Amino acid sequence: MNKLFSLRIFLVPFFLYSISVSSQLVKSDIQLWEKANSAARDGIKCKDENLLNFHCGIKDKFIKKYIKYSRDKSHTLSVVHASKESDPIWQNSDKNVSLSNNRYEIGGAKNIELRKRPSIFSFTSGSDPKKGKSDSLKIKFQDQNLYELIFIPKRAKVTELNNIHSYLSIKYGVSLEKGKYFSSEEKVIWDPEKHGDFKYRPTGLGRDDGNELYQKQSMNTADQILAIGKNDINRTNAENASMLNNYEFIIWSDDNKELDFKQDGNFNVLKRNWEINFVGPKTQNSDYKVRIEKSLLNPKSLPSIYWMFLKNTFGEIRKIQGVEIDNYVFFNKIEFITAKENTDTAQFTFAVSQTKGVKDGNSTFANPIDPNSLSLDLDQIVLYPNPVKAGQNFTVRFPAMENLVVSIYDGAGRLVALDKVDQKSTHYVNHLPTQSAYLINLTQNGKIIKTFKLIVE
Repeated sequence: MNKLFSLRIFLVPFFLYSISVSSQLVKSDIQLWEKANSAARDGIKCKDENLLNFHCGIKDKFIKKYIKYSRDKSHTLSVVHASKESDPIWQNSDKNVSLSNNRYEIGGAKNIELRKRPSIFSFTSGSDPKKGKSDSLKIKFQDQNLYELIFIPKRAKVTELNNIHSYLSIKYGVSLEKGKYFSSEEKVIWDPEKHGDFKYRPTGLGRDDGNELYQKQSMNTADQILAIGKNDINRTNAENASMLNNYEFIIWSDDNKELDFKQDGNFNVLKRNWEINFVGPKTQNSDYKVRIEKSLLNPKSLPSIYWMFLKNTFGEIRKIQGVEIDNYVFFNKIEFITAKENTDTAQFTFAVSQTKGVKDGNSTFANPIDPNSLSLDLDQIVLYPNPVKAGQNFTVRFPAMENLVVSIYDGAGRLVALDKVDQKSTHYVNHLPTQSAYLINLTQNGKIIKTFKLIVE
């Protein structure tokens, strides 16, 4: 009997009577396991549009473009695939079955229509008792849009399938729409029934050495609006140098509310909320970077201040200001749970408020305080030259003040300079060697008093 499991559409339950001792992929009977090399340098070969949740695909890794297996054995085949166009994935001519990203065909008589979207497909089949010309069978592949492939020469048990699906889901940002998430130790990581309204689009980070999982930054492939990374968000997951503990998982999900706003005082607050869960005895709940699409928060590109609202178990809301860089808004060094909170869960959403006193395209007030309430004259804070040549000095002039800090962020939201200014100084000089757009924040007593956008040519 042949069975297909499509994790973006349904997860068909079936029951077996044997129990698996270990579900770890590294200890399983895998015949073939193809995935992109985790070396950061290999990510350079992959174009941005071909990345799936910060991972490259496995195009041209198959030399023979087929898998050969014994006719006398059952088998399990799991693949991750993503393409906007109709695309064949594999074909088993001997069994007269084939899979594409929009159709599963059995003998030409029975077809299952599928939606073209990033998906995890698992196929299980029994042995073939029919005698043929050969004792072996072949599964042919089209690998141009494949991201990972796992082939096991036996019918996988329920626990093994749970493990494979959970691993691939976390790694590629493809949510399991029904069912629990499991670690390679067969422990439940995340159960949708225990999260009330927050059971939609689960996405996560995590490390599980039993599956060679090391996901440090992630974004759900269904909407691609929110990304979270440990310490940073890089072009590829392999470039993120942060560290996670084994069996450390961070899973977030949303309440499926609309992606529009409601007025709350001076803030336009997004209706949709997210819940984030920290799983494991040594899971870190601080030093995360959060990135959200600017077009979602500010579709008209009006001068705005961006906020992340963090809600704790006491009903308190912490408001964290974001930094706008190109098409994104970044929130840096996020501490989801403070020391006084005895919990492993937090909720958050996003908001926008209007800026006050926009001067021009290169300078804005990026603080929620009324500038008139400050004792200094913000008009005396100037940046020149702007644009500036790469490697050439630029200067920020300002009145002498106490507790002034200058921070500079590059186009990816990374901190490239952080300097405390002497209270008697009236200028700050620096240079940047790389062409890009940078944000320069001037902060006094922990509050941003002015932000410049510097263009380095």
